[in-house]
Amino acid sequence: MITVLGAVVVLAVLAVARYGADTRFDSGPDPRDPVRPRGPQYAHTPAADLRLLAAFGRRVAAHGRAWQAYDRALRPWERERSRERV
Repeated sequence: MITVLGAVVVLAVLAVARYGADTRFDSGPDPRDPVRPRGPQYAHTPAADLRLLAAFGRRVAAHGRAWQAYDRALRPWERERSRERV
């Protein structure tokens, strides 16, 4: 139970760090650095992050399929043996 609670706390901290409020005000240029852009440079949305994770998952799956095809190509005698059994 403590482990689950700890994991929830860590995920909450990471979510706040990732999607938390921007402390910069959009009221005008920053008096410390007028060239500094206001607001976040790109949107940190859960949907955008899920799309990135889905794309990463597809790449990992494709990489695994490529290695499986390569491994099968190195051992053609196993395919010949399976044909003899049928």
